[in-house]
Amino acid sequence: MELIDRGQEPDAATQLQDARHAFQVMVAGGVAVLPLSVSYAIFAHTASGVERIYALKQRPPSKPNGVIGSREIFREVFEVTPRDRDLVDCLTGDHDLPLSVVAPFNPFHDWLRTVEFGALRRSTKALTMDLLINAGPLHNELARMSLEAAKPLMGSSANLSSSGSKFRLEDVQEPLRQGCDLVLGYGTSRWINPHQMGSTILELPSWKVLRWGGCFEEQARLVRRHFGVELPPRPASGPWTLV
Repeated sequence: MELIDRGQEPDAATQLQDARHAFQVMVAGGVAVLPLSVSYAIFAHTASGVERIYALKQRPPSKPNGVIGSREIFREVFEVTPRDRDLVDCLTGDHDLPLSVVAPFNPFHDWLRTVEFGALRRSTKALTMDLLINAGPLHNELARMSLEAAKPLMGSSANLSSSGSKFRLEDVQEPLRQGCDLVLGYGTSRWINPHQMGSTILELPSWKVLRWGGCFEEQARLVRRHFGVELPPRPASGPWTLV
């Protein structure tokens, strides 16, 4: 296991260097812990790498992974309405917030031409995919390289399944870290929250909330202001995720 713990979020040049290194590790079959703005995450590219993620997390096979994405990938690959695109542009572009969307995608798009079936099978459900958008500079550079090289990156939060998102490297369980090929540390995630939730997840085209993420209240305010839609508030008790 290679550990690169920078202690805090580094400058843009260093993040670019780290993104390139992490991308090479994952494309070569490795598994990487990544410091995203929404939480620490664990990602891979190959089918064997994705299976290692499930084993390390003790994740139920019925739960699909998310995929590193961008507004460009969303516009090119996902089959949604113009209003859905406006929503994503508003939250992730105009207001620089992270967001995950679950929506129908085009399985024949060139971005997916090299993906192994086993990896894609673990990261889709009924021809929908969970795409994470705008989760920090490192994430955004990985998304750019992913689209350019046609090599999707798939994974989920860096934690044992159902133990809550981890916002500091030291909180990621040691057995999970030790099972990875590369572990990057950037201090505390930007969107740390007491709910231990990562990104908000919205289903499209229904705009149903599948997970009330760390910055959900701000997102709900913007959706109300710009689109006149009232998203259901975070539950006072019970689960804050439906996925």
